[in-house]
Amino acid sequence: MKLVAFVVFALSAWLAYGAWSLHEKDPVNHTSTPMLVLGAIAAASLLVLFFGKSGAKSKASK
Repeated sequence: MKLVAFVVFALSAWLAYGAWSLHEKDPVNHTSTPMLVLGAIAAASLLVLFFGKSGAKSKASK
């Protein structure tokens, strides 16, 4: 689960940076909405990464 959260964070942060770069170059044609949505996904995946349960712990506790 944490590996998936890390991969989602890495991809969404990279895409959010790209969306920000496009918005900075041409704000008329590229809105900031994709950047904000991808940033929210990156933040949510960081929450899962730091505060989510790992699969090994939850399987061992059963």
